[in-house]
Amino acid sequence: MAVREGLAEASGPAVTSRREGNPELTPAFTWAALALGVWVLLGAVVDIHAHNHGQVDETFFTPFHLLMYSGVAATGLFYVVMQYRYVGRGHRLLQALPRAYLLSFAGVLLFGVGGVFDLVWHELFGFEAGIDALVSPSHLLLVLSGLLFMSGPLRSFLAQGAPGQGWVALFPALTAALMALTLATLFTGFNNVWSQVDRYVALDPDSDRKLAEAYTVATVLIPAALMTGTTLFLRRRMPLPFGAVTYLLFTSALIMFYIRLEDTAPHAPVLLAPLLAGLVGDWLLARPPASPPLTLRLFAFALPFIMTFGLFVILQLGAGIWWSTHMWVGVSFMAGAVGLGLAGLVKAEDIAPMPSRA
Repeated sequence: MAVREGLAEASGPAVTSRREGNPELTPAFTWAALALGVWVLLGAVVDIHAHNHGQVDETFFTPFHLLMYSGVAATGLFYVVMQYRYVGRGHRLLQALPRAYLLSFAGVLLFGVGGVFDLVWHELFGFEAGIDALVSPSHLLLVLSGLLFMSGPLRSFLAQGAPGQGWVALFPALTAALMALTLATLFTGFNNVWSQVDRYVALDPDSDRKLAEAYTVATVLIPAALMTGTTLFLRRRMPLPFGAVTYLLFTSALIMFYIRLEDTAPHAPVLLAPLLAGLVGDWLLARPPASPPLTLRLFAFALPFIMTFGLFVILQLGAGIWWSTHMWVGVSFMAGAVGLGLAGLVKAEDIAPMPSRA
């Protein structure tokens, strides 16, 4: 009902008077744009899962592509209809969507171009398998275009000066940020500890040990940088409600765990590590900081350190890992150092104030 009312607000008889500026953003528009972005992202996640589990045959027309592309089509239809209605109410063509959403519409159009490019690429060079699917030029174009329209609610929220506090006001922006993070982690999934957790349990006897060590270290540090960097960016720009850090870290890890579920499922307890790290992060943000710069650095170090150290402790208590104690303890501190380094890019005085507690 709320969505219909919000969309109806944009409709109306054609007018001749010109309206300056962008139309006012309604909650219904925000939630509709968010839901459509989630639809497309779910399609991308199940498509990558299918690639990883040999469920994609030699055809472009799969149910996984159908889910993703139907979401894109629905998103495009939504923006076309809304732009048409707002033009009818007197807004200029390039200002006929709420602020920051014209770029989302451009992203949908670019996705259509990328889809055709993807089809042609498959016809010319065959279908990707494994890492090929993540670095294929046609797929990278789809990632870029998806990032443009999925991040619309976040860009809009920031363009308005981050209005509002609490979960209801911040959920669309937080989820849009999570979608952007997910695109980054999905397409670096070959170097993501949550999707490659089984690689730490047993070392292939035919592999080069030094190369395997270097690979698995990178598999820890890359997601540590992406997850911590996203959280710090959001903390700088908005007052995060309690649970927001947990929501971001745990959901990101869970999605990556899912894309290789047949291999990662036996190690499901490792998901307690991002859950614990998120709760600690939320607790640190909820406390009145005696020293904001120190609290910021502690927060940035604690998130990746707890995630990584917790992961390895859980694996050690279960199946064990082939890494030496020197490696897994040391790399945990390296992950924390990555977060600490990212905190150095943020000035404590620039951080959005947390809501006052009565």
